[in-house]
Amino acid sequence: MCFAGDCIFLADPHSQEFVTILRSLVTLSLFLTLLTVILSAYIRLAEVGIGCADWPACYARLNPDLEKKGVTVLTAGGRNMAHYGARVAHRYIASTLGLFIVAIFVITLCQGKVRATGPGVPLAIFGITVFLSLLGYYTPTRSNPLITMGNLLGGMALLGLLWWLLQRDTGGAVKLPEKVDGYRSLVRVALCLVTAQIVLGGWSSANYASASCPGLLACNGAALMMEQAADVFNPMRQIDLDSSGQALRTDSLGLLSMAHRLFALLTAAYLAWMVRKLRREPMLATTLLVLSVFSVSQIMVGVGMIYLQLPLLMVTLHNALAAGLLLSSINLLHRLTPAIKSPLPG
Repeated sequence: MCFAGDCIFLADPHSQEFVTILRSLVTLSLFLTLLTVILSAYIRLAEVGIGCADWPACYARLNPDLEKKGVTVLTAGGRNMAHYGARVAHRYIASTLGLFIVAIFVITLCQGKVRATGPGVPLAIFGITVFLSLLGYYTPTRSNPLITMGNLLGGMALLGLLWWLLQRDTGGAVKLPEKVDGYRSLVRVALCLVTAQIVLGGWSSANYASASCPGLLACNGAALMMEQAADVFNPMRQIDLDSSGQALRTDSLGLLSMAHRLFALLTAAYLAWMVRKLRREPMLATTLLVLSVFSVSQIMVGVGMIYLQLPLLMVTLHNALAAGLLLSSINLLHRLTPAIKSPLPG
């Protein structure tokens, strides 16, 4: 425990034992966060009708009477689609993760500024965890896209920060290439593109735009026009429901869905070019291979989702691959960032 900057532990928080405990907690938290992100995506997608039998009529059908108390999604026949086992698992995993995050925060707070990442990253991790807890408790609704985005981006940010914390506290790159500054700039652009693509995909899903373009390059409704962007990219956008609880979808949602697909191609093309640019650096070979596998797999799964009419498990896999693409991009940035020598043991 910490009081006025003084910490009371059975052992020195700077000792090898506590460093080992901290790294174990961060590793477990990273694993639990990944599980939480995947389960959260699965539950969210199942609850809005992805993979339902009466597709696409059952897609985005909410119960308007229960929206303020927590969403209950119904199929066209009125059956509850809530996946109870996944929801229970998500709740217990998230609760355990919260305890681990508190322990990480307390230990890093007592270690002070002597750590490789300083206090900023652990503080951000703790803050995001509190934010997600409050967001999930007070606003369990699917009719507000901003709430859905807060949960999705918060989970991804938590995952990325835990991954960065684990890597930086276990040492930086052993040997940096001669063109490290230029390479690092390329990777930062890649990380920005991957993040933007996750945001765009999350916003598309939160607004139920997935069914608006059943063809690879064909959308329902009127022709896509840039004037529609003011509607679909409005962060304060609300989703209207009809009397049966069906989310009302406008023609402008086709623009959102198509923007997500085209930006995915742009991101994949940039990643392919960057991998080709960095492939001669032996120390980056494994990371570049993993990044390439995630990028190619993401495109293949995305195309498969369209032709197979958005099966639930495939769409969930699409979210998991996005997390993998984010982690591999962060790992590549870590490999190109000089290590900061920490006085902590190990």
